[in-house]
Formats: sequence, structure tokens, C-alpha cells
Amino acid sequence: MNQRINSRTSLFLMELIVAVFFFSLSAAVCVKLFVASHELADKTVNLNHAVTWSQSIAESFVSAKGDINEIGNLYPSAFISDNNLIIFFDDNWEYMDGNSAKASFEAILSTKEMPASKAYSDVTKYNIQLNGNAICGTIKIVDVRGLDEPILEIDENNPNIIHSISVDTYRGN
Repeated sequence: MNQRINSRTSLFLMELIVAVFFFSLSAAVCVKLFVASHELADKTVNLNHAVTWSQSIAESFVSAKGDINEIGNLYPSAFISDNNLIIFFDDNWEYMDGNSAKASFEAILSTKEMPASKAYSDVTKYNIQLNGNAICGTIKIVDVRGLDEPILEIDENNPNIIHSISVDTYRGN
């Protein structure tokens, strides 16, 4: 009789271990899914802000006819060097005044002047003759969280780029 009780107890214990294992495995999968969904939501929020700021900077670029100093007047705390303008943002995508070392995101506008016929070479098939120059620019929104120092220039293949667009404006003669 004692052996029969031990047999039932062993079976019950084995079932309990299997049930605990199943629920712990399910909990681990759920935690992994919650972490993945949180990271995806964070990327989506950052992309939305990056697109919004890119559009704002692009509109500033067009209204200033590509003049980097005039665009800099719209963003007084922006860093301007040669043909680059860098705007710094905090974790909440608020425009930062002052210390760029605490920035979480950057918007980098790089411009260059070139002959309009070269900048708009794709429209030459329409027999349009362009004279003068054009200002062409690239706006890159970069995630600088975890980096040691701010980025002043960045190549196209950097994985920290959240969003990138090209802009241009015709200056004429």
C-alpha cells in the first residue's frame, strides 16, 4: 500500500514539474515578445520624429534658397561649419539649446553648390537648358545615443542613421 502512494505522489510531482516548465517557457516567450514590441514602438516613434524634423529642415532649406547661414538663423543653437548645419535634440526630440554633449539625436544638413545642368541632369531629355547654379543638400537624422561625442559628418551606410533625404533648390545666375 505504501508503494502505491509513492507511485501516485511521483506521478503528481512529475506532472507538476512539466506544468511549471510549460508555464515558465510560455512566460519567457511572452517577455521576449514584449521587449521586441517595445523596441519596435521606440523605433517607430523615433522614425516619426525624424521624418517630421527632416521635413521642417527641408522646408527651411527651400525657403532660404539653400543659404546655410539663413537656415542657421532659424535654429539659433545649431552648429554651423562650412557647408554643414547640425541641430541637436534630447531624448524627447526637443530642440536643444546649449550643450550638444547631452544630445540623443542630431539632424545634419550638408550642402554643396554645383552647376544646375549637373544637378538636374535627369531633365535634359526634355530639352530644357538650365543656366546658373543649384544648391543640393542631404538631411540625415542620426541616433547618437551611446556614442562618445557628437557626429559632425556621417556616411550613407552608417547604421545610426534613422532617416535621410535629399533636397535641392535652383539659384539661377
